[in-house]
Amino acid sequence: MIRFIRQWIIDTLGFSKSEANGTLVLILVTFLAAVLPKIYLIESRSDKESFTADQESLRQWGEELESFLELKESKSLEDTSPIVKLKSFPFDPNTASLQDLISLGFSEKASTNLINYREHGGSFKVKSDLSKIYGISEERVQALWSKIQLPEVIAPKESKMVSAEKVTESKKRFDINRATAADLQAVRGIGPVLSERIVSFRDKLGGFHSSDQLREVYGLDPEVIGKLSDLAIFTGEVKKININTDSLKHLYTHPYIDYNLARAIVSFRKQKGHLDSVSQIKPIKILSDSLYQKIYPYLSPNP
Repeated sequence: MIRFIRQWIIDTLGFSKSEANGTLVLILVTFLAAVLPKIYLIESRSDKESFTADQESLRQWGEELESFLELKESKSLEDTSPIVKLKSFPFDPNTASLQDLISLGFSEKASTNLINYREHGGSFKVKSDLSKIYGISEERVQALWSKIQLPEVIAPKESKMVSAEKVTESKKRFDINRATAADLQAVRGIGPVLSERIVSFRDKLGGFHSSDQLREVYGLDPEVIGKLSDLAIFTGEVKKININTDSLKHLYTHPYIDYNLARAIVSFRKQKGHLDSVSQIKPIKILSDSLYQKIYPYLSPNP
């Protein structure tokens, strides 16, 4: 190829052989001078882009490593946190499940003792009866006193041989969940309208389990509530709603359960299957802790 070019130069330009060789060298030098800088720039740019890409890969790897370490640290903290968080909600020791008792702060052994006591025919009549279970401290019973759905004392049975004064006095006290509108009107400050309103609200609830619920009756002022609370007996016996079988309509007819919550309960039980305890509905998102405590006494997983 070079020989052909050199001969072409000699024939065309009339150069000698040595002049043709010099011309070839000059052309080669000129070509290299023009091309080599461009090649160098291209290589430099490629190296720079490669270095930038390596930097970006290194940065991403560093971020992934940092995220992994943070996740590992958070999991480590979760592993060291207590598994059981103590809670406080209304409960009946005659029906509460093992998990409910443990959630309330009773030890697993004490909770098992309580369940065994029930299974062997034992029952709890008043709040202080809880203290007779081995492993349950008096301090824990006192801490949960307001949440125990039992009366503090059992009303003594009157002897037939009592004075007329005692008979009159005993008639003043009545079971709030069995009282008629006429019984309620015996309380000063409660007339026909308020008595009917109290009975209507009570029947919709399924019964009062606490004197605090009287504040929810429209039109009852604090003084009348105080008088009624002194005369009324709250046994804690209320009608239960079966969270496994009762219909959507039956659920939301209760004053504490609206349509959205009723529908959420029905959907939840369809998803989870048979519920063994009331506390299993706690994960429902729209069910707040305060609302759960209000409706808990009226719910049951059993017929």
